[in-house]
Amino acid sequence: MATDLVGNEKLQRFIRLLSDLNHEIAEVFDTGRTEVFERMNKTVEEMYAIQHTGEEEAYTAIEEDCQIIYKNFDAIVAMLQSNESLFFDNATNAAVKKFLRNMFDALIDILEAYGLV
Repeated sequence: MATDLVGNEKLQRFIRLLSDLNHEIAEVFDTGRTEVFERMNKTVEEMYAIQHTGEEEAYTAIEEDCQIIYKNFDAIVAMLQSNESLFFDNATNAAVKKFLRNMFDALIDILEAYGLV
């Protein structure tokens, strides 16, 4: 898929959001700080708003990978909300890491589709 970024501010913003999401995922893996999920939520919501309403091939061709990101983030939120302790148990920790890994893999697939990796 050829992507023309020149003059396409919406697509440029979407790609910046992909970069933000990449950094947020890396920060969670690096620090384990759950407050990063608040920023990540805003990033994912804005990504969805742009991609879901976009009718260009640049958005429709990546639908499957975007759904992986959205659904795995929703799963993370559900896991965090169901946690009854201040600390994660091993199952919650493992699940959140798996969901983050799925999001990262989908993000890389999107960047590859755009020819950015």
